[in-house]
Amino acid sequence: MFTRFIVLSTTAVLVGLGFGGPASATDYYVASNGSDTGSGTSAQPFRTIQRGVDAANKPGDTVTVAAGVYREEVKVQSHGTADRPIVIKAAEKQAVVLDGADRVTGWSQVDVGHNIWSQDVAGKAPYSNGGGRWDMPPRSEQVFVDGKRCLHVKEDTAREAMPDYSFTATMSDPAQYALKLPAGVDPNAATTEVTVRGALMKFNQASGGVLDGFTFRRGQNTYQMGMVGLNGEALEVRNCVFEYSSAGSGMQIGSHGARIHDNTFQSNGEFGFSLGGENNILENNLVTGNDLAGYKEWGTGGTKIVGNGNILRHNRFTGNLGGVAIWLDSGPCNNVIEYNYVSGNYGEGIRAEISYHNYIGYNIVESTQECIHVEFGKTQPPHNIGISVQNSAETVVCNNFLKDNTGVAIQLYTYNRKATDLPQWQERYPDEKHREWLRKSWDSKVIYANDNMIYNNVIVQTTPEAKDACIWARGILNGEKPHCYGNQIDYNFYWNSVTHAPKARIKDLVEIPDEKSQWRTTYGLDTHGLGGFSPDDYLRPVFGEKYPYAPTAAFAGLGKGKSLGGFPGHQEVDYLGNPADSGRGVSMGHIEDAGK
Repeated sequence: MFTRFIVLSTTAVLVGLGFGGPASATDYYVASNGSDTGSGTSAQPFRTIQRGVDAANKPGDTVTVAAGVYREEVKVQSHGTADRPIVIKAAEKQAVVLDGADRVTGWSQVDVGHNIWSQDVAGKAPYSNGGGRWDMPPRSEQVFVDGKRCLHVKEDTAREAMPDYSFTATMSDPAQYALKLPAGVDPNAATTEVTVRGALMKFNQASGGVLDGFTFRRGQNTYQMGMVGLNGEALEVRNCVFEYSSAGSGMQIGSHGARIHDNTFQSNGEFGFSLGGENNILENNLVTGNDLAGYKEWGTGGTKIVGNGNILRHNRFTGNLGGVAIWLDSGPCNNVIEYNYVSGNYGEGIRAEISYHNYIGYNIVESTQECIHVEFGKTQPPHNIGISVQNSAETVVCNNFLKDNTGVAIQLYTYNRKATDLPQWQERYPDEKHREWLRKSWDSKVIYANDNMIYNNVIVQTTPEAKDACIWARGILNGEKPHCYGNQIDYNFYWNSVTHAPKARIKDLVEIPDEKSQWRTTYGLDTHGLGGFSPDDYLRPVFGEKYPYAPTAAFAGLGKGKSLGGFPGHQEVDYLGNPADSGRGVSMGHIEDAGK
């Protein structure tokens, strides 16, 4: 008689007993009427988001937050995985509000005639004014009365000059607020709220996490800081709203490999979001109405990108009030800006500044408006540019459609920008060509601006306000150490049916005396023509008020044009070398037959 033995492996036994394999995920719940001493179940939810986030510490865990207003600052340090992320989600999208403002009562009326009220609020706000260059009020915080955002004016503003729904605030702790309201409005009877919290949610070296469906509102921030800080690996942020960061950004992104999509960044003090991380993808976001704090320097607007290898695609940047809707600055490289809709912004649509090897393609940039700004305490002339490339190298600007930008459509601008503006930390990015450009600029003490390519763009101007040149090449060359060379502007399509502005304008260029061609040495541009139409083309009645041809990327590639060699220097000229203000009307190149 034989006895049957069944042998189980140690691993199988441990798994069967629950000691091996992946731990089972847990669902936690948060509600504003819950208790942090509860179990975190749907029947006994936690009261604070922080308690739920702390409990969800295993891959696959979820935190579901019920609709409501939560007044807290949350820190996330959990670690999920790519296939089993830790998810923090709103039970009802965008109905979960992390609010940085508190209701303040006890206001005292100090001026009956002007209906001005005063109150002290504990806590000194973070503040940076860059030595006065941004012309900001001294505290840069926010007051809301029955949901209406009040205007922040400088502390020395005379009482009679304060408009209704405005306030001042001192830099002391506690800060003293003076609030001007319409006659008969009592801030104690109204719901009067003051921004008092800053970082409403901070991901601190977290990984494998998802944030879904939250609204972040009214954070207390300063220049280039954010209501939400995103630092870590493989994070995802979706379906969220970021609004009313007082003097900073809705989100400060320092993550690696994050996907940030289908969010709204609106009405923040400076940028919608600032991007300093690497290899992140941002797509299908709406970035609108930012720079609400009223910075008077053009380094504000939709977003500032100082990180590397990021992709921005299929986003909408509309109506941002600052200087640049999409701004590359401080040495970033390998970023891709494509298929974005950039409309109705003030100052500039897209700017690549002191940057290397970035791609700007297939964007629609239209209706950029004039922006009058203050830089280092001095009011500057208004600027309004569709796409600008300045003091950058190996930038590609191609296949973009630019329409009715009230100033210059595309600008290539170089000047003696000091290489000390390139931060040392940029050298940590593992791209050897990027490092070579940094080192070359540092060694020469001037930033190299070479081998940029601007081609196959369609530029259409149809309004009287669109009165400036389609292409503006401007800047200087350093006579001792030439740093601007090898740039190409070619195969672009131009059409201005109203003002017939110059298609190309050359300004403020200094020639290096050597044996090279004047075009190369004076303008830093290769001798490629600027594509476009000749004056005779406008005489054909078949065109009428319509565009002469469909403005497509394929058609733009037909533009050839004439050589620009032999231009006289030190004056503004149009495409054919005549003074830009000569009054001769339209002045363009020539489109050759497609078969040639």
